[in-house]
Amino acid sequence: MDKIATAWVSDITYINTTQGWLYLTTVLDLADRKVIGWSLSSTMKAIATVIRA
Repeated sequence: MDKIATAWVSDITYINTTQGWLYLTTVLDLADRKVIGWSLSSTMKAIATVIRA
């Protein structure tokens, strides 16, 4: 079995809303498949998405 916190994966999803596009970034731990971080932003800049997640 994999050890927790040894491998993480992330993804960015685009969400179309009535007020414009939002970007949801999630970070998952592969061992237990739990979300360990997330961020919702109105911009695709790394400081607002990936780094915050």
